[in-house]
Amino acid sequence: MMKFFIPFAKALMIIIWGLLIANLFFPFPGKAALAFYFLLAFVVAMHAIQLLVIYGAFAEKLKLTKKEGFAIFFFGVFKMWQLKDRLN
Repeated sequence: MMKFFIPFAKALMIIIWGLLIANLFFPFPGKAALAFYFLLAFVVAMHAIQLLVIYGAFAEKLKLTKKEGFAIFFFGVFKMWQLKDRLN
């Protein structure tokens, strides 16, 4: 089940990031643009906090490459699930 869910969720996150960033360059009509600005700020803040928590809590057990750090920032918990086996 997880082998299907994680790639699906990551693909969904790519679509979400694409919409949020597209709104910066081509704002959606009406109040939708404002909502997307708020959502972008929220997603960036939450993923940054998540990344800081990962670095703080697992710094000794889990050495992340820059690529993995970016992946955690963009995909959040879905990338973390892929890395959980390295904590043992």
